[in-house]
Amino acid sequence: PGVVEVVAIPSGVAVLARDTWSAIQGRNALKVDWDESKAFRLGSAEILARYRQLARKPGKAARSEGATAPALYSAAKVLEATYDFPYLAHAAMEPMNCVVHLKADGCEIWNGEQFHTADQMKVAGLLSLQAEQVTIHMLYAGGSFGRRASTTSDYVLEAVSIAKASSQGAPVKLIWTREDDMRAGYFRPLFHHRISAGLDAQGKPVAWHQRLVGQSIIAGSPFAGMIKDGIDPVSVEGAANLPYAVPNLQVELHTPDDIGVPVLWWRSVGSTHTAYSTETFVDELAQAAGQDPVAYRLALLGHA
Repeated sequence: PGVVEVVAIPSGVAVLARDTWSAIQGRNALKVDWDESKAFRLGSAEILARYRQLARKPGKAARSEGATAPALYSAAKVLEATYDFPYLAHAAMEPMNCVVHLKADGCEIWNGEQFHTADQMKVAGLLSLQAEQVTIHMLYAGGSFGRRASTTSDYVLEAVSIAKASSQGAPVKLIWTREDDMRAGYFRPLFHHRISAGLDAQGKPVAWHQRLVGQSIIAGSPFAGMIKDGIDPVSVEGAANLPYAVPNLQVELHTPDDIGVPVLWWRSVGSTHTAYSTETFVDELAQAAGQDPVAYRLALLGHA
């Protein structure tokens, strides 16, 4: 009851109803046979096991200063640590939603926005319109944290596709449930870090070696030109620009290109994982040196 239409769209099947509850109930009643022959099937544990193996091999150098390997070998004390960071949903306070009104002379959209021009161009392309025929009314949304700046304009194009496929001739409001948002959206990439550091007799770091493994966020996006010599700067920010004075420093990156999990920037992007790994490790260095962690950091920042 309440369902008025069921339509196929490029990303799946949409249920249109007079209210949200009826649409959800109708969708739950769907019986769909999916072709999963090309589906990505690895789980997080399997991906992480692969990453840990990669981290044992040299990666592409994101920063290289001094002679890190000899300095580690001759250090008075060597510390090592590994850090694992899971896939994370943005969990925006307001789930993905979008209102689309298709008209004879154009398209109007009401949604929370972070990528206005990109969304406008993608919608125009889908509908064979000029960009100026697509009007976006930007609403204040309940936090986006990068999720609404999708390089594929995913949920916006989904809403437009539903309106295009519908025979109702009425504005369409797309609503993703919280469950949809958490399990079928875009995620902060899973990352693995492997860090080693060497201390001299006074506890001062003389060598730092960090190896990161994780998917590139900007590969295949309009910002792919930022990738230089195979290094996505977003993947290593906060590590490749480590602010502490260490004379021998090597930061390397592995970027697997065969992981099919959709990833996206998540507020503060690379630093969401590098800040934790680097600062936690500096705490360990300070403890090994028998020094106050704040004083230890200030001494290492004396060059700045």
